[in-house]
Amino acid sequence: MATSLDQPPQALVTAITSAARDAIVMMDAHGRIVFWNPAAESLLGYRAEEVLGRELHACITPHGVSDAMRASLERFFHSGIGERVGRTVEVQARHRDGTPMDMELSLSAFPSGEGWHAVGILRDLGGRKRTEARLMRLNDCLARLGPDYRDNIASITQVCGELLESDAAIYHRLEGERLCVLGGWRTPKDMPAEDDPEGHVCYDMICGVHGDLYAAPDLARTCYAHTDPYVRRYELRAYLGHVVRCGDAPVGSLCVVFRSEYTPTEEDRRVVGILAAALSAEEGRHKAVCQWRRAKEEAERASRAKSEFLSRMSHELRTPMNAVLGFSQLLEADPALGGEQRAHVHEILRGGRHLLALINEVLDLSRVESGRLELSMEPVPLGEVVDECITLLAPLAREAGVDLQVHPLDAVLVADRIRLKQVLINLISNAIKYNRSGGWVQVLQEFTGSDAVRVQVRDTGPGIPEGLRQELFKPFSRLHEQTHPGSEGTGIGLAICQRLVGLMQGDMGYEAMESGGSCFWFQLQRGRWSTPAPRSGDEGIIERSAPEPYPFTLLHVDDNPSNLRLVEQALSRRPAVRVISAPSAGLGLELAGVHRPDLILLDINMPGLNGYQVLEQLRGDPVTATIPVVALTANATERDAERGRRAGFDDYLSKPLDLELFLGVVDTCTAAAGGLRRGFTDQPAG
Repeated sequence: MATSLDQPPQALVTAITSAARDAIVMMDAHGRIVFWNPAAESLLGYRAEEVLGRELHACITPHGVSDAMRASLERFFHSGIGERVGRTVEVQARHRDGTPMDMELSLSAFPSGEGWHAVGILRDLGGRKRTEARLMRLNDCLARLGPDYRDNIASITQVCGELLESDAAIYHRLEGERLCVLGGWRTPKDMPAEDDPEGHVCYDMICGVHGDLYAAPDLARTCYAHTDPYVRRYELRAYLGHVVRCGDAPVGSLCVVFRSEYTPTEEDRRVVGILAAALSAEEGRHKAVCQWRRAKEEAERASRAKSEFLSRMSHELRTPMNAVLGFSQLLEADPALGGEQRAHVHEILRGGRHLLALINEVLDLSRVESGRLELSMEPVPLGEVVDECITLLAPLAREAGVDLQVHPLDAVLVADRIRLKQVLINLISNAIKYNRSGGWVQVLQEFTGSDAVRVQVRDTGPGIPEGLRQELFKPFSRLHEQTHPGSEGTGIGLAICQRLVGLMQGDMGYEAMESGGSCFWFQLQRGRWSTPAPRSGDEGIIERSAPEPYPFTLLHVDDNPSNLRLVEQALSRRPAVRVISAPSAGLGLELAGVHRPDLILLDINMPGLNGYQVLEQLRGDPVTATIPVVALTANATERDAERGRRAGFDDYLSKPLDLELFLGVVDTCTAAAGGLRRGFTDQPAG
């Protein structure tokens, strides 16, 4: 309209910008303020009449006008050219009260008769930067949460109080009929850790009285001024709280309280909501952890109960078995028995020994499954362990008419030596028992990559039918009854072997051989050093059917692998002494009957059968009755030695082992091998 064009420029600008939300400021060609809209008054604190005509930069520049700035302004006034013209940049301005303020400035220029004028649009960045800082703090808090439930609650509660600049922050949790403080920041020292919930604003929050979020800018105008003891006691004036849930169930309330006036912004409400959600997630995680722990404890209790039951049953079964086997052996030795009666006694002995083997293996399986088996992992030369196994099993192979063949073995396995030997003995003895007369058993190694070794035990037996192979490693699966009806076996050995290999971080399996027979294999990690390769002329299969005998044989029975290794190493300086190690009482009794050693070292405290029970069985068997037995135990008191003397031990050595004394005892027994049992020493060792 023509009339509008006649209006002064300032009046026109005022009409356009009076309702703008951003501050709009105009500067003339002399740097003086010629326009200052209402938003500028609100943002910078100056009324228009206070600043119109004054130099703009002198009013709002935080550090005054420098010489360089004056030169830049003079250039702008004459040319309209400046670094910030036509751009949006971040600057700092000064509030009327002197407070520095972060601003976003959009600057434009237009010419007038006197020179160039500038129009600046200013937007407060303080709110945005505060929001960004809050988000950074929230992200940092959540990223730093660890596994500890209480520490996480404390961190979240503290951040809530700090971000909202409250007088205190509290996380109340309803536990039973008590309102408990689980997290507190700047809480009064006399605030109780738990309280009766009735009347508390936080309790009403948990009960859903106010929804998920509740703000009370003036607590004095609410019922809580009379019902909540904290409002009166600590002179609280404002409250902001949010419900905390575990799943769908409300369990607590996160709140901030103020002793001065406070009205929460929408951003404040969002911050409390985010932190309450973090607490809800923490509650859910904590509940899951507690449930997992309870389930784990219940499983461990069940496992312990099972193991204790099996151990007790094992002991209770062995007691009558001792009478059955003992008297059966006496009957078998009676020359007055007829042929049919002797056959009956033989069946009793065979069945009794089978039952005893079953008891021993059930106990061994229970130890493996209950996690009570400790392993000592180390580099173990495979060839040495296989040699020991072949030496032990050669009599069984000769009796069965089976040839034992061992290919060159130079691999080193990372394993527990005792348990590796147990696995190999089981596999090789099975291959002998379930073979055919005139057949063979082979032990081979295969390197599978750079870090693993596969050990194979092959035989010429009938193999396992394909439909039954899935049952191979299940306890009590006696699959060989299909091919060897009436054969003895517990069906536990392979299950134990697979679990032992698993505990040694390996794998175990079965493959049928194309030519018939079976191949059981296990794979373990390869060690870093190896034993010397076979000498020239030793290449190929090594026949092991008839190993060279040792002049003196010592059997060591101890369930602790480190003790077994100590004795083996101590006797390595006695080349005439062959050491047979048995990690369980049951295996020790079996080996004593097979090898008839010249001396037996016996631990006292072993699971299943203790040393005294083993000694009783040894003395009750005519085959082992005269073998000297020396106790090697940590029970080192004179009272223990006296008990050993009465029980019938030939000597009593205490741990820690006195090697000089120990070797002296062995040398004495070596010299007396084949003679009468040595009498108990007058002064017990230890």
